[in-house]
Amino acid sequence: MNRLILSPCGTSILTNNAPQDLRALVFKYANALKTVSGDEGQKLFSHLENRRNEILALSPEDAAKFSAELNGIYHLYNGDFSSGTKDTHILLATDTWLGRETARIVEAWLQGKGINNVQIWDDIGGLRTDNLHNFHCAVAELVRRLHETLPGYKDSGYQIIFNLTGGFKSIQGILQTLAQFYADEAVYIFETSKELLRIPRLPLTLDILPTIEKHLKTWRRLALGLSVDPESCQEIPDSFLLKIDNDIALSPWGELVWQQSKRKIYEERLWEPPSDRITWSKDFEKAVNELPPDRRYEINKRMDELALHLERADHPNPRSLHCHKLSGSSPFPGCTHEIYAWSDRNAARIFGICYGHEKFEIKYFAGHLK
Repeated sequence: MNRLILSPCGTSILTNNAPQDLRALVFKYANALKTVSGDEGQKLFSHLENRRNEILALSPEDAAKFSAELNGIYHLYNGDFSSGTKDTHILLATDTWLGRETARIVEAWLQGKGINNVQIWDDIGGLRTDNLHNFHCAVAELVRRLHETLPGYKDSGYQIIFNLTGGFKSIQGILQTLAQFYADEAVYIFETSKELLRIPRLPLTLDILPTIEKHLKTWRRLALGLSVDPESCQEIPDSFLLKIDNDIALSPWGELVWQQSKRKIYEERLWEPPSDRITWSKDFEKAVNELPPDRRYEINKRMDELALHLERADHPNPRSLHCHKLSGSSPFPGCTHEIYAWSDRNAARIFGICYGHEKFEIKYFAGHLK
């Protein structure tokens, strides 16, 4: 069975067996977003280059002594990296200079051992420990990324493993919780041990559908990053919300329960639109509710995308939505615009009247225009 192994990356590859002055510089600039200038920056540049050359020349057993991430992978493979050439590795790095560089060293070492399917996730802004608000927002983005990525691998028969030996403790703690929802198992090596600790996935589910459905419009708007009335959030548990000044967003745990619940809810029926700028006819609602669950799911997602298109300042219009003006005579009287319902199978379309970005009146659900 092929495996997808996610490993958070820290700076152990730069601090292990390093002189105290260099260790101090690594700790000092661990959260620096850009390269450091001056004498201290030059010392770090030299240390990165020297450590890279040193690591790439090491055997698996010796490389594991320098890198916590490689140590976990080494024990996962029982020292035989040739058994992992068909595996996929995700290296989760902080969006910092040193975070990116250390992940690239790990990537280069793995590729040198014939493991070429390596992805570096270093673009999740705020996934560091210098700002609590940014960290919470980054974790919410990480949940979305995991939810978008891992189920596809799982459906393709991959075993999902979270290697939690490396990385910062704050990220390790978050991933240990997320592993119960997205991984088959998490692995860890204690500093004083050479044995791999395996933590299997528990039969854990989040059953709060009635709570979400009761306030679904608010949940959808929070998940989309659209503004909400604070009063509409009063019955949503505080642990699911992140409140900063006058803004409210889903907390990492709110994002987690939303991603775990969204598909099941969207498959039930056509729900109230997430934006007051969207209206529809009873004929449209009836037609959608008679569709199979997976198609209702798609149309509820289109309504989310249409809400963003209408309300957000940049008016995003992804290919999955493709809101556009009808050319020539309309096949439905009075309709001015068409949006996609879905593009696979019979490629259904939705027709309505668009009043700029102020309002979209949905009138008809139909097949694709010939």
